[in-house]
Amino acid sequence: MRDVPLPSYVYRGIADIRRELNKKNIHASDRRYRQSLALASGPRFLEGETEVQEKSLLFLEHALWRDPAEQEQVRSTIRELLLGYERGDYGIALRVARDSRVCAATGRTTDERARALIEFHTKLRNILAKVDQIMDKAKRLGRPIERVTSVRSEIEQLQKDMLEQF
Repeated sequence: MRDVPLPSYVYRGIADIRRELNKKNIHASDRRYRQSLALASGPRFLEGETEVQEKSLLFLEHALWRDPAEQEQVRSTIRELLLGYERGDYGIALRVARDSRVCAATGRTTDERARALIEFHTKLRNILAKVDQIMDKAKRLGRPIERVTSVRSEIEQLQKDMLEQF
């Protein structure tokens, strides 16, 4: 399993997890954290991957608690750290924007339709601003931004489609 490299963002992810768990008074030993590196690379190795992904650290939710009472707190901490920036508000906002697009396309009068399209455009601008903030945070943390980038592209396509309707 040593053939599967661990990128620097994976090490940062483990350090972030350790820091947050320590803040919550959940302490795993140095040995447990060293062993967790193999746990993170194991599935990648078995799947023939060439590099460990940060999401591989989700497995650590099963390894970093000592007392069963800590299990849920460890799980939620790890998931928030690893998926929090990616699951941000934009998922809900994107659904709202899609619904608004449908409403904009089905307005009864020309004025209602124009107002709905303007509202839709405003929502998309606000969503793009939030997505940019999420992307900046991910970059600062050294985390992969592929998912955020794809959501941004989807929003830009919605915006383009809206402009074609107007």
